Amino acid sequence: MFTESSLQKFLSIMNSHLPLRRRSFNELMEEADPYYECKDGHRIRIAKKELLWIATILDEQELGRLRLPVILMSDTSTETGAWKASGKVEAKLLGKVIGKEPDTEDEIRLYFPHLNDLRRKLPTTTTVMFVP
Repeated sequence: MFTESSLQKFLSIMNSHLPLRRRSFNELMEEADPYYECKDGHRIRIAKKELLWIATILDEQELGRLRLPVILMSDTSTETGAWKASGKVEAKLLGKVIGKEPDTEDEIRLYFPHLNDLRRKLPTTTTVMFVP
C-alpha cells in the first residue's frame, strides 16, 4: 500500500518527463531545432513536420495562443478510465486531429483508442501526465 509521501514520489518520477514550461507555437516555429526542457533536465525535440501540420489545422490567432507540448492528463473521474486535455485551442486541435468534437469548449476527453491515435500522429507535440 502506498503512503501519501511514497505516492507523491512515485508520481513525481512518472511525471519527470513533463516540461518545465510549455513553449509557444510561434517561438518553436522560429527555431531550427525546436525543443522543450523537462523537469528532469532532459531536452525533448519537437518535430518540425508536426508543427507544420498543426499550422494547417489552426488559424493564426489560435496558433498564437497554442502552448506545446499539449499535456494529456489521466482522468480518474470515470469508471472506465480516460485522458483529457484542457484549453480551448488544445481541445480544438486534438479534436480535429482525431476526428472527435471536444466535450466542452475548453476540454476534450480521450479514451485509449483516441490516445493511441493521437500519440501516433503527434508524438513530439503531446505528452502524458499521470494524476491520481
